[in-house]
Amino acid sequence: MKLLLKDVKPTVAKMLSMASTDSRVVGYINEAQERLIYKGKWPGTYIRYSLSESNGAITWPRQLETIESVAVAGATGRVRDSWFEFLEAGPGLLDTANGDSLTLVDRGETCTFSDIDISDDVNKKLRIKFNVADAAKTIILQGYNEDGEWIRWDDSGTIIDGEKVTFPGGSATEVDTTNKFQILSAVIKDVTKYNVGVWEVEATGTETERLIAEYEPDEEKPWYRRSLIPGLPDTNTTQTVTVVGKARFIPAANDNDWLFINYESPIKEMVMSIKHAENNMIQEAEAYEQRAVRMLNEQLMHFLGDGVVVVPRIGGVASSTASDVENLQ
Repeated sequence: MKLLLKDVKPTVAKMLSMASTDSRVVGYINEAQERLIYKGKWPGTYIRYSLSESNGAITWPRQLETIESVAVAGATGRVRDSWFEFLEAGPGLLDTANGDSLTLVDRGETCTFSDIDISDDVNKKLRIKFNVADAAKTIILQGYNEDGEWIRWDDSGTIIDGEKVTFPGGSATEVDTTNKFQILSAVIKDVTKYNVGVWEVEATGTETERLIAEYEPDEEKPWYRRSLIPGLPDTNTTQTVTVVGKARFIPAANDNDWLFINYESPIKEMVMSIKHAENNMIQEAEAYEQRAVRMLNEQLMHFLGDGVVVVPRIGGVASSTASDVENLQ
């Protein structure tokens, strides 16, 4: 059964001898969840996601942290890490122009789903679009200007990295940066009531707009995983890319937020582990943590059931089984 934050707050608060309205209770629940999500592929901690109409450079949604498996147009592909392009006997540096359409290569993290396009012009400002209900909120855009210089900003007498943009009041729903950007490296945003969009816009001429990012209300430091499937555009047809990946931990804040760990007992055990560790009772903390992980493993075995036939994953085998491998030793 899926759990909401409000489902576990009363019990955890009682364990901690705190009121359920105490903000520390939510902090303990979130820390317990975050620690547990890194310890296994528990039910509720992985996602299946599909997309199409891609040029091969893919920025994954906020909810995806790690790509575990990939399929392109129904054919199983291979996932490679960011060192793959630098192997001495490897393929070398890859781009969207050519390559293997069944190989997905990690390209690290980014703060936008599309980079600023400076192929024809470096005179690009950024336009922030927001809801009037978020007037007076701020966003800091860090990056390099049209001359390749790191942007610095005078924020009421304090010099900060990046340009700080304050959303104007009244009926305004957009505001442009003072600086021209050719690279946007990082973003720091206030919590808002509605989504906030970032558009690149020609600083001169037609002021053509192009959306490069859209941030959800609770995103404060947006980061997204990015991948490259170098041969995807070579097919000249629309291809569907499907992945299974680990979920990115997003803290619960409101009572109706869904939890990643869908089993209350391990959350309680992990909260006790954290509490004992804070009191420097390390052995007791480790014992509670082991109990939490054991419970999640038991839940996982129950979730999978006994009827599942496990197929071994063997790198380099482009088939659904290992039947064409001559020697597994």
